[in-house]
Parts: sequence; structure tokens; C-alpha cells
Amino acid sequence: MRSDIVREVAKIPEDEVIMSVAMGYPDDSFAANAVRSDREHNHEFVRHVGFAD
Repeated sequence: MRSDIVREVAKIPEDEVIMSVAMGYPDDSFAANAVRSDREHNHEFVRHVGFAD
């Protein structure tokens, strides 16, 4: 909803598209997190941008 802020903080150029931003902490007990897929692994096509502690 605030892609302008995400773009600025993550230093995403204007010529790139923001498809999804996920923030939070994993819940290993949530049943949906146990689902596995045959698709490519995320590290093959996802770029993770984090923030310094």
C-alpha cells in the first residue's frame, strides 16, 4: 500500500516492479507452513531485502 516508502527504503529502482512484500515472523506451528511445493526454490527468483538491527 505504500510502495513509495518500500521503494525508497529498499533502494528499488523505478524501472523495477514490486510484486510482493512480506514482513513478520514465521509461525512454525501454523499448518500451512508445512505444505511443500514442486516449484523452484525461492532463492532462485526472489530477492530478500532486510533491515539492519
